[in-house]
Amino acid sequence: MRPGHNSAPGALMDADRIAQELSERGLAWADALAAADALEETKKSVLAELMVGSGGKSAAEKEMLALAAPEFRQHIESMVAARRQANRARVRFDTYKAWIELSRTNASTERALATLR
Repeated sequence: MRPGHNSAPGALMDADRIAQELSERGLAWADALAAADALEETKKSVLAELMVGSGGKSAAEKEMLALAAPEFRQHIESMVAARRQANRARVRFDTYKAWIELSRTNASTERALATLR
């Protein structure tokens, strides 16, 4: 079962399959988050490396040249893309958790209605 896919009324949820899907989505989020964090952690190292090779005379000039370097811009773009992927993976994980809770609530409501009939 996945969000957006309707199940037949009264159908039982496959707990093992749902747990596997939740685990896969959680691990995808964790991996994407680790990748984004790793890029962010190396931001200062990349900047320092570019400053060293910049050819500037003062620290301020070296930093300015490093910040303007295409390599630093690419690193920032990679950081943003990785963070976007991590955020989107988190949304998929959280959406699936919410879907599970909604499905459980729906099943409970159906059971309650069945006892009233």
